[in-house]
Amino acid sequence: MKSYPNFQILYYSTVDSTNQLARQFAEQGETKELLVVADQQTAGRGRGGKRWLSVPRECLTFSLLLRPVNKNAEHCPQLALILGLSLAQAMEKLGFHPQLKWPNDVYLNEKKIAGILLENAVRSDRLQWVIAGVGVNINVKKDNFPQKLREIATSLFIEGKKEIATDLFLQEFLTIFSSWYCNWINNNKIQHLLEEYTRRSMVLGRLVTYEKQGKRYQARAERIDENGGLWVIREEERHRLSWGEVSIASDNKTQIQLSFGSDGGETR
Repeated sequence: MKSYPNFQILYYSTVDSTNQLARQFAEQGETKELLVVADQQTAGRGRGGKRWLSVPRECLTFSLLLRPVNKNAEHCPQLALILGLSLAQAMEKLGFHPQLKWPNDVYLNEKKIAGILLENAVRSDRLQWVIAGVGVNINVKKDNFPQKLREIATSLFIEGKKEIATDLFLQEFLTIFSSWYCNWINNNKIQHLLEEYTRRSMVLGRLVTYEKQGKRYQARAERIDENGGLWVIREEERHRLSWGEVSIASDNKTQIQLSFGSDGGETR
């Protein structure tokens, strides 16, 4: 794999969790930005503590330790958009047509193919570090998914009918992500990012359900704002969602769930 000046790359055959390892480095005061890659995670997790499937040599699992110290805590959701878009664009380079499921998932043909988990530390409202854990189903065969996931998850192998080298995909992702990330660090303008993300969104324009203060509501997703929040229209009023769980009503009336950030919601 070629080197990337922005990141020190650490490779492991097996770890409990690349996020846990990256967090240890962060809490020990590591000042460099790191890429921690593992062939297999034995205790990988997604949002809400859910276990992330990690099939050796068939899944790509890694974590980025980032130090965007010039950014405020409210900017962290923007990083989720950058990561999702970078994954999608890497897949497009290989001939696929992914969609982005706000805020942290990538889908192919209405099935989940990649997920992102963000953790951060904040001091005086400034981000001290962010850990982005990423899992991508590269060469997972359908029989290697648990039975309950076979109809809702997929892989590049299943969709493309051929194996793809995990290091090739990682290089494509890092090249794209490095460009977006450097622009984000040095520039507060994210209009181009929002345009590219929105163009690939599978949420916008669709009917969603969400919970707020113990009540369940239904609304139509309208737009994603410059801070990564999702605006919906309910009963002719606009509401900003930034925490909780949202379900998308698919064409066959089943419900697809996604989780998102944890800093409240507002109405305007």
